[in-house]
Amino acid sequence: MTVRCLLGMLGTDVHSKGIRTLAQVLRDAGIEVIYLGEHNSVAGMVRAVIDEDADIIGLSFSSAAYLEYIRQFVTAMRENGVGSVPLMIGGLIHPDDHLPLQEMGISGIFGPGSRMDAIIDFVRNKGGSLQ
Repeated sequence: MTVRCLLGMLGTDVHSKGIRTLAQVLRDAGIEVIYLGEHNSVAGMVRAVIDEDADIIGLSFSSAAYLEYIRQFVTAMRENGVGSVPLMIGGLIHPDDHLPLQEMGISGIFGPGSRMDAIIDFVRNKGGSLQ
């Protein structure tokens, strides 16, 4: 069975080169990717998780607003009955924020220098094993 990975960016963050590259790498690895692009709302992305029956979600951030967006997103996922879908994040994530993010329920954190094969394996395992 093919893994369905939903990827996107929340808010006004526009540095999408990394997530666009990841989308192609995951597709090349045989993973079904639903790429929502930039400028998504929390509500819109949660609706997509439900509508697309996503197995795993990936969000990318290059702005400092990621903690608040993730709090809102995780809360909205729980409120909409999809809180068990694994969530990974990538981009410019400060190491001091890793523990609070994990406490919020983030399954995987992939910043600069992350290996693509580690991300592919993580997605294939639907967040079941961290790099």
